[in-house]
Amino acid sequence: MTTFTPHHVALTVGDLDASKSFYGYFGFRPVAEWSKSDKSLTISHLRKEDGFVLELFHYADDGTRPRPEFQVGNNLPEIGVKHVGFSVPDLERTRSEIIEAGIGEVTPIARGRTLVDYFFVLDPDGMYVEVVNDSRDLDPDSPLMLSDSPNH
Repeated sequence: MTTFTPHHVALTVGDLDASKSFYGYFGFRPVAEWSKSDKSLTISHLRKEDGFVLELFHYADDGTRPRPEFQVGNNLPEIGVKHVGFSVPDLERTRSEIIEAGIGEVTPIARGRTLVDYFFVLDPDGMYVEVVNDSRDLDPDSPLMLSDSPNH
């Protein structure tokens, strides 16, 4: 059977340079870029050392489009991709470092319904990037089944 490994996530951004700088904080470095001859579209690939790619689409007319309204978790009830998440070993230290770096608005640390500790930081377009510490010992042969029922 074919083995699948994560390759990339694609985002459309309003300010390509600001987004490159923001995602650079998370270890993404520019490795390829394509621009339409009239500069109406630029596609930039940023890659982490582990090979994972962030594909950024920038349309020149983004300034005339209304900015989407995002909520924590990026409107979870609506169908579609919601956010990108990064795992770190020390959530509190990482949150403090991000606040000190001033790269974006940061939410408090919380524990999710699936028992993952996390916080969000907003990127230059107001999209939420989740930073997690996942210390659960999960086993696909015995999935963790949770609910809001008092018996769980």
